[in-house]
Amino acid sequence: MGIHEDARQGTLVGDTLTRHLLNNANILNEQDPATGRAPLATAALAGFADEVEQLLKKGAKADAPSRDGETALLVTTRETSRNRPRIVQLLLSKTPAGSVDATTAADGNNTPLMYAVLSGDVESIRLLVKAGASLTATNDSGLTAEKMAAASSDKAVARALDPEKEQSAFAKLAGVVGSVLLYVVAWVNKTANGIMGRLFGLNPKLNENIDDVVNDGETPNKVQFIENVDNFVKENPTLERFFKGNPNYIQELAKKATELENDPSTPLGQPDLLPKTIKVTLHQQVIYCDDSGSMKRDGRWDAQVRLVKKIAQITTRILPEGDGVALRFINQNVDNSEKLSLQGIGSIMDNMSWQPNGDTAIGTYLRSKILEPLVYSKLQPKTLARPLLISVITDGMPSREKDEALVEAIKECGDKLKQAGYPRESEYIYTAKRNFSIPLRIIIFTFLKNDF
Repeated sequence: MGIHEDARQGTLVGDTLTRHLLNNANILNEQDPATGRAPLATAALAGFADEVEQLLKKGAKADAPSRDGETALLVTTRETSRNRPRIVQLLLSKTPAGSVDATTAADGNNTPLMYAVLSGDVESIRLLVKAGASLTATNDSGLTAEKMAAASSDKAVARALDPEKEQSAFAKLAGVVGSVLLYVVAWVNKTANGIMGRLFGLNPKLNENIDDVVNDGETPNKVQFIENVDNFVKENPTLERFFKGNPNYIQELAKKATELENDPSTPLGQPDLLPKTIKVTLHQQVIYCDDSGSMKRDGRWDAQVRLVKKIAQITTRILPEGDGVALRFINQNVDNSEKLSLQGIGSIMDNMSWQPNGDTAIGTYLRSKILEPLVYSKLQPKTLARPLLISVITDGMPSREKDEALVEAIKECGDKLKQAGYPRESEYIYTAKRNFSIPLRIIIFTFLKNDF
């Protein structure tokens, strides 16, 4: 099979790519006789991000024109449907600044940014704007990317052209989503114990404005309430889009929360615990465990296992189906899913142990195993689905890193969150703030003896 067919089929990686290069060192620049495109553009058009990444690493020119003068970036924004934002990101990492707006007469001088606007690809728009794509270049119709975005029915497209305004809008949306979630909690708490409980330290009573909109001034039973919440969310599509991958998150949480009160198998639905249970569940949970050598002493490891299971029991109790908790260790790597079930957490903990000679580089690995993949990688594309609550369990002092590493990692996170448009309160360790526009909290659990 030739290199262009391999690129179309998604097989131009690893040994296959190496074999082509051994046979012809210049093959990455050869154009397909049928399409006039080099392998990179062919792979990009087919939507194979792994091929694009490997071809770029092997030296393929990101801005090399096809026979018709198209760059891979132009082709991708115009025609690619699969993995487009990721491929755009890869191409931009190797595209010279002067080629970001490269276009052709056959394209009506539409730039890659214009094509991204036309397709409503908000993530690609953000990437192109960050790379310096022109907002004012005109096509043959005299239109700019700004004018095209302004004409779009999707307001998110226009916001993506202005990072500062978009960050402000996203922070406001996070606040709205938080208010809706807290309203669900308040309604459930009201029906559970008959009073307006104080929830989260924010709203001392149920939000009457939201209640009027959701329930239309009526007093529904629990079944009707769930139906009303479902209708409310569907009438406000921005709420669905906030929870990417699970647009029914709010409805599912409302359903499980209303069922919890009548579950005799757990005390978590009791009036004094129900608000706390839901409060914790509204966050994406991450449990960060100490598996250093010192955990073998004084029953610390067994105590940690019990504590993790207790945390998981609470945090997974009313999560929507398919959601769960992330579990990380300082020294050892385990299933990196962000959605481990209670059973999955228990299985991992039962089969784990402290690491002989393991160190306590707690700040170093907080950054690399949690903050970078779960927070930083999601700031630019705005894919933080909901606030994070990170439980850090440790027994003592850090080792193999400076004493300030943990604090510096948290402070760095605060800086990055502020740059992304979030409040700086996020960085504090023992924060008492309860604001759902804050995407991160870190709680430190410490223990020196078997007291759990």
